[in-house]
Amino acid sequence: MITAHLKNGFISRNPWAPAIDGIVGAVIQRERLGDKEFCSPAPSDLKPVEGLPFERIEHEGLWWYAASSPIIVGAVGKERRYFHRRFDDHRERHLEHDKKVETTKGPYKAYRLYDVRVICRAIRWHAIGDRAEIDRCVSKISQVGGKRGSGFGEVLRWEITDDGDPRIARGHRPLPATLMERKGAVVMPYGLVPPARVHQVECVMPEERHDER
Repeated sequence: MITAHLKNGFISRNPWAPAIDGIVGAVIQRERLGDKEFCSPAPSDLKPVEGLPFERIEHEGLWWYAASSPIIVGAVGKERRYFHRRFDDHRERHLEHDKKVETTKGPYKAYRLYDVRVICRAIRWHAIGDRAEIDRCVSKISQVGGKRGSGFGEVLRWEITDDGDPRIARGHRPLPATLMERKGAVVMPYGLVPPARVHQVECVMPEERHDER
């Protein structure tokens, strides 16, 4: 079991992130590629990160790691906060052309997005894998989740113990819809392996879990 003890909580856009295989995968990919290539890949160049220190599970040509979705520990509160971007009319006078300003795409695209701010003591993941290598990778991570520049997601310390549950590690995570019963579950496109934003398949999503221990 892997636990990130936090200073004040974290930010994420969904209950299935941050994923521990994504955190470990980012560390290993940076080591493999170097900082410059790691920080500037084109989306088309992103490939599933293989060879992570977790058990690999395969099913009908698909594969993923035995690493659970995050489990919130000691939650105090949760807030969904929206933020917006719109074209600034005052900027219009500085444009060098008289063409129509496109606000549905491109540099002036307007949008309304949100994030979820969770105040909690820690995040916990169940996983099956190489404890020493996982420990080495997470020790390089000082923050998790989004809006890290605003102070969220700061990790006070990492803790890895042997009391994890293999059933949770293998089952409490997005799984292929061809493998799982869909009835009553959330089914949506999601990445089975990091990076989760690419190479998505239809997945049955787990319910959010909390742990007060």
